[in-house]
Amino acid sequence: MSPVTICTLWEKDYHKALGTFVNSLARVGYRGRVWAGYRGPLPPWAGGGLVENDIYRLPIAAGIELMFCKLNVRIHFAQYKALWMTRVLTELEPAAQGIYYFDPDIFVLTNWTFFERWLACGIAACEDVNYPINPTHPIVRMWERFAEKSGYTHWNPPKVYLNSGLLGITRHNQSLLKEWQIVQDAMQKNFGVESVLKTGTRADMFHATDQDALNVAMAVSDYPVAWIGLDGMGFGPDEHAEWLTLHALSKPWRRRIFRDLLFEGHRPDAALCRYWDLAGGPIQVEPRSRVRGHRFYIPVATLLARFYSRPGRLLSS
Repeated sequence: MSPVTICTLWEKDYHKALGTFVNSLARVGYRGRVWAGYRGPLPPWAGGGLVENDIYRLPIAAGIELMFCKLNVRIHFAQYKALWMTRVLTELEPAAQGIYYFDPDIFVLTNWTFFERWLACGIAACEDVNYPINPTHPIVRMWERFAEKSGYTHWNPPKVYLNSGLLGITRHNQSLLKEWQIVQDAMQKNFGVESVLKTGTRADMFHATDQDALNVAMAVSDYPVAWIGLDGMGFGPDEHAEWLTLHALSKPWRRRIFRDLLFEGHRPDAALCRYWDLAGGPIQVEPRSRVRGHRFYIPVATLLARFYSRPGRLLSS
């Protein structure tokens, strides 16, 4: 059993992401519980579990238990991450030495022991792909003034803008979660953004709401941050160079391989290939016939894509 536990949040069709995320954990050697907070019905693939104290426990092959906790939360799930991590660490998994939060649409690629060692280096996080924000960026200066008005005197922002889809902490630095929640509470009070993932534009002080708040919390915290660059989530220029995790920007379970290629010019990417590689087990996320079909269609579409220069137009021979 790993000394570090894992949690995530999902709703709607993200149960498909959840299943392949757990399958990826099994493949890289994680052994322990995955705490999945959710809204709505349980996944159609989640039969055969046991109800224990309002928690639905589903044993998974290879020593993993998937623990479903139904949540009555009105705010956007992205802004519930800090509270959920705190609850899992203090109430649901009190013996764990640390905790990772993962968005469910992430595939873990590296041996799990690396993640355990990572926490010894500081708070674990990865750079985000969207906003190359630096410590002198005007938005960061606005955050600094916002923090000062909230009573914070320490300010040491990370050199990069961090993604909130992967965050690891130990019990020693779990007060970061308190700071993150304080910033979110102030953000919600001042800007009324508790129900949204993103506001209108990046020019808003808090645009990517939970993520901006996390970066402010990192800046006011005294704890060291051990961050990994764009390659940590497969965001680099070479989509096949990912090594730590792969964060699916386009949701692969919604993709239509040939339609996307012929009408939109979207060729099969690493996330699509990884999803259908993982969809067959140990959790049977997709029917076996669909898994077999997509594993055949993807290389065919990849070959066909070599003859397209842009959407809807074949290259001349």
